[in-house]
Amino acid sequence: MDNLILVSSAPMAKLGDRKYYDLLGTIEVMRKIYDEFVVDGFELQLEPEWDRDNPPLTDVEFADWTKTPKYVFKEILELLNKEKLPIISVHANRDIGVYLCSNQERDLNKGKRLIYDSLFLSQNLGAKVCVFHLWDTWKTDFDINFQKKVFPNIAAQFPKVKASVENIPTHLIEYTPFSLVRLFNYVTLDLRWASMYNELDMFESIAENIFNVHLRGRLENDKWLLDHSSFGFYEALDKIITKWKYAGLLTVEPEGKMDSSHFKSFVKAMKTLKT
Repeated sequence: MDNLILVSSAPMAKLGDRKYYDLLGTIEVMRKIYDEFVVDGFELQLEPEWDRDNPPLTDVEFADWTKTPKYVFKEILELLNKEKLPIISVHANRDIGVYLCSNQERDLNKGKRLIYDSLFLSQNLGAKVCVFHLWDTWKTDFDINFQKKVFPNIAAQFPKVKASVENIPTHLIEYTPFSLVRLFNYVTLDLRWASMYNELDMFESIAENIFNVHLRGRLENDKWLLDHSSFGFYEALDKIITKWKYAGLLTVEPEGKMDSSHFKSFVKAMKTLKT
């Protein structure tokens, strides 16, 4: 298999008993993993907890934002360039879609600025792909044509980076994640969301537009297990690689409880992807 194997920075920070928002601690874990020769590089997740201006809009408690060190993009770039770890993909701030679905001009401008900054950082890190959440998962009514217009115009300024849209959940009436992502040139396929909507097989029709696959899985017996899914982790992987002939990035996003005691099991599980 010639696909590049990555691991996402945020969830695997737990392998070093670090919090997902602990950038310096996460970099230490990244170095430890890279020294095991089980990954080709990493997907750096840009956390909204690092934002000085306002707390995250999604997923986590306000308390995390209050105790997290803040970083500007230049500082993140300097830290990672110093470490010389291969950042092959970047995951943009997960709140971008919420900003882009707002009715407030300030929020819309912030969303557009975060898209630009994420792509700027990606290009300067040498990343091939930058992953975006482009809509508010809970909003039932928004004009997707706004994203279709704004997003490609900003992305065109960074031709070396594939600005890729992830199939995150949606409550937009008469749409599903697949029907939304197919509107864009570059796609990141997340197995968890594809399973939730029973849409995995639909992605074969746009396989040529997929540039990153998020392999969501829980460690069990030195392998990966996809819980509550109609298909198995390795079953989906084999379909994507063998049947679809997908040759792009494969990014592991560990799920479930993990700590430093799981490191050896993690390494063994990652080796199962290299066969």
